[in-house]
Amino acid sequence: MAVPSTSLSLRPVTNWLIAGAVMIACMVVLGGITRLTGSGLSITEWKPIMGALPPMNEAEWNLAFEKYKAIPEYLLVNQHLDLSGFKGIFFWEYMHRNWGRLMGLVFAVPFIIFWRQGRLNGWLMRRTLWILLGGAVVASLGWFMVKSGLVDEVDANGRKLVDVSHYRLAIHLCGAFIVFAIVLWTILDIRRERRALKPDGRVGRWARWLLVLLTLQIIWGAFTAGLGAGRIYNTWPLMNGEFMPENVRAFGNWVTDLTDHKDGVQFIHRNLAYLVALGMLLFALLPKHERALAKPNMLMLVMVLVQFLLGVLTIVWQVPIVLGVLHQFGAVLLLCTVLNVMHKTGRTITSTPA
Repeated sequence: MAVPSTSLSLRPVTNWLIAGAVMIACMVVLGGITRLTGSGLSITEWKPIMGALPPMNEAEWNLAFEKYKAIPEYLLVNQHLDLSGFKGIFFWEYMHRNWGRLMGLVFAVPFIIFWRQGRLNGWLMRRTLWILLGGAVVASLGWFMVKSGLVDEVDANGRKLVDVSHYRLAIHLCGAFIVFAIVLWTILDIRRERRALKPDGRVGRWARWLLVLLTLQIIWGAFTAGLGAGRIYNTWPLMNGEFMPENVRAFGNWVTDLTDHKDGVQFIHRNLAYLVALGMLLFALLPKHERALAKPNMLMLVMVLVQFLLGVLTIVWQVPIVLGVLHQFGAVLLLCTVLNVMHKTGRTITSTPA
């Protein structure tokens, strides 16, 4: 028997989705730690079920370490690593993968319960199905990313590949952000009123352009993390005294220079930060007549300022793990503020979950 679609009947669903959103944000943090500690390739196999158990004895640890020794990252970067050091990097990748398994249970089990109770109907049923499918795709993209670091290959510029592809890293991270955005939008739809992505007027259109800018910045942030580009040009506001150092154009190809080269990637990431901050400041000045946007705009401005400051400190201090992780988490919070503004400026949809 279906439960009437009231705010009370959907409160457990809202709490479930909030818990899921928090878990995704924690997953982004764990992913950042895994990346910054160089732990991502320590587990060389993908075993969705049996992989939940770590090596249980010394023989199993030695076997896992021997498999790691066969990949380019160990041969070219980490030959100094002993078994104790390997256990250290294994821990973070193990935590990252098992948090993903736990998320799968947290999303799937309540989904089945709420479906059986009749709380998920109409658009809400379809939306939650998309969330479950999105989570499965992101998990698969995680292995797709890791595989790129296990092969003995060179890139188009003749450089030996010893890490995951920064393109695949960006796809994996963006996939997680997309699922997070769908979850948050669904929470807002339930708690307020259902809104379309389509904007309601000029202010709504500007809000969506902010999301485009932020998405580009997240992509180049993933490129920066994947290439380790934050560890060069550790000065601000200029890059070692120059706006655009000569090395930014080292390959002579704009596409390659700005997407596949540390110097160019950091140059784009730095300057997109100015555009994002300026865009959000200008947006906050636009809708003076809309009182409903006053608080969301203030939250967005505060968060973009914090995120900008974190980015500067991360660069200047050469990407310490704590700051790097905080900066990545800041991107999640900034996305929350932008989605909040977008939801308030979307067109109202009158249909109900039932």
